[in-house]
Amino acid sequence: MEVTSHGCRTPVLFLVQRRPQITSRVLEVIRQARPSHLLVAADGPEDDSRCQETRRLILAGIDWPCTVETLFSPTRQGCKKAVSSALDWAFGLHEQLIILEDDCVPDLSFFSFCDEMLKLYRDVPEIMQICGSNLTGFQAAEESYFFSRFGPIWACTEPFEASWRKQVFDAVHQGRVDTWDYQWAFAKLVQGGLSIVPACNLVSNLGFGADSTHTSNPNDPRAALPTESMASPLVHPSRRAACVQADQHYLRAVVGLPAVVCSIAAVRHMIRSLLHR
Repeated sequence: MEVTSHGCRTPVLFLVQRRPQITSRVLEVIRQARPSHLLVAADGPEDDSRCQETRRLILAGIDWPCTVETLFSPTRQGCKKAVSSALDWAFGLHEQLIILEDDCVPDLSFFSFCDEMLKLYRDVPEIMQICGSNLTGFQAAEESYFFSRFGPIWACTEPFEASWRKQVFDAVHQGRVDTWDYQWAFAKLVQGGLSIVPACNLVSNLGFGADSTHTSNPNDPRAALPTESMASPLVHPSRRAACVQADQHYLRAVVGLPAVVCSIAAVRHMIRSLLHR
């Protein structure tokens, strides 16, 4: 499947640092998508030779009509500050964005999928994220995508998950985890937000290895998953609700929690406990 002739309609934010080889692979797909606006946010330090090479290859590789906006940090800010500040900057310029990190190689159909989802759900407040990754391979009937509490962002409906999330959020709050995405997970949690997850995997994460900040295991089952093209036209879900089957599969396959079925009473008790803290 190819993107439409006018290219990707949504501005693309490209988050990079110092991995020129992988960055060039992602840039090549962006080049094929031909977004009219490309925002590049690069963490430093700017005197690092690999940071310099990464920035140079991106600017040299933009060979289509495109408005380019850059945020190049002179120092190394780390995952937490660099990404959050880039998001603040980019969303200060554009209302909608497609966001790609330097190690996430998308299928070309990812861009048209995002374009259509953003157009369809832009005024639906509970839809807080459109994902490119389908980490479990779960498919819901003949539909092109499904709704999820994950994506891979989540809300808790059983005690094992709630306990695990509390440990993660406490670690972030105490400054023991240098990242930005758990904060976004918490925002979705308290808002009851949903993610849109494609029925086929549209993004392959190549960032598992020794030079990665958090995902250092190259044998991780989530590493370098193959991608597929999204078929067109899209088949939309009949209900706007989290797919329980998909989320349970995610908990077991990705999070690693035991397959526990909670009673409605247990769920209500946990919700009441959270609301009265």
